[in-house]
Amino acid sequence: MERPPRPAIQLYSVRDSTDSLPDVIRRVADAGFEGVEFANRFFETDPAAVADALDETGVVPVAVHADLSAVEDAVEGENDLLERLETVDCDRVVVPHISYRNFQTRDAVRSLSYSVADVAHELDGHDVDLGYHTIRHDLYPMFPRLVGTVFERTPIPQGVANVGGQVLNRLRRADPAEIPSKSGFWNLLARTTPDDLFFEVDVGEVTAAGFDPAAAVDLAAGRIPLVHLRDVRPSGRFGTYENVDPGEGVVDFDSVARAARESGTEWLVYEHDDPEDVEQTIADGAALLAELTDLDATEGDDTVGADTATAEPSG
Repeated sequence: MERPPRPAIQLYSVRDSTDSLPDVIRRVADAGFEGVEFANRFFETDPAAVADALDETGVVPVAVHADLSAVEDAVEGENDLLERLETVDCDRVVVPHISYRNFQTRDAVRSLSYSVADVAHELDGHDVDLGYHTIRHDLYPMFPRLVGTVFERTPIPQGVANVGGQVLNRLRRADPAEIPSKSGFWNLLARTTPDDLFFEVDVGEVTAAGFDPAAAVDLAAGRIPLVHLRDVRPSGRFGTYENVDPGEGVVDFDSVARAARESGTEWLVYEHDDPEDVEQTIADGAALLAELTDLDATEGDDTVGADTATAEPSG
């Protein structure tokens, strides 16, 4: 029988904890999480102590978030990221954010895909896979070539370009259940191979972009070992969203969990970008994932794989 995704937590959610990182690992293990995804504190802590806590608890290091520039520096031997990954026996690194400039035009996405493939090839020699964590601007429609050229060649503040993307996104009146082929996300997926890049879909970000996150999971089926579960809700008149505790927002976690199961996802990763209480968010996240993994388990053998067509570049 196919195993449902396992529960993990993005440790950025508990960055304000006064406990050491090894003690945080022990705490989330006691709450029921089977995996952890590292962020900023991982780079400030003795990796041997982290490895000891992982061994003691049996918790799996599912990935480490690191900026693309840091990953590029790592393969050039200019920082200790690869040594840290090896010490804690982690074989995935995820880029959490890439500037919107890299998603505004087809040419920009094409250039990004080449850079990603180059880095992924270098990481192969270290048995490390490269991933990308989706952001809402990845789902905005790309600008026509002429408009994109203006943004590239003139000193227009990036904030203006971001607003332009949001406006186009609202005007397009797209079907929320279908990720558009003219989005940066669709094109990056199409222009890279599974050997180049895997994806970590953040359901809160996809929701904030105006789409059904289950559709994004379906689109990336087979290339999405990690799904970030984060709840959001509209917070203003201009299409803004705020982070909220799970169940207080508009994300349909049940449909996401089903899509993740069908797409071969290994880990559901709980995240809260702005929790009021560290202890409470650990408990909330553990309860959410326990419910969703139980939901998956009850579906048993009736669950079928996603029938997702292979994407092709749109130009």
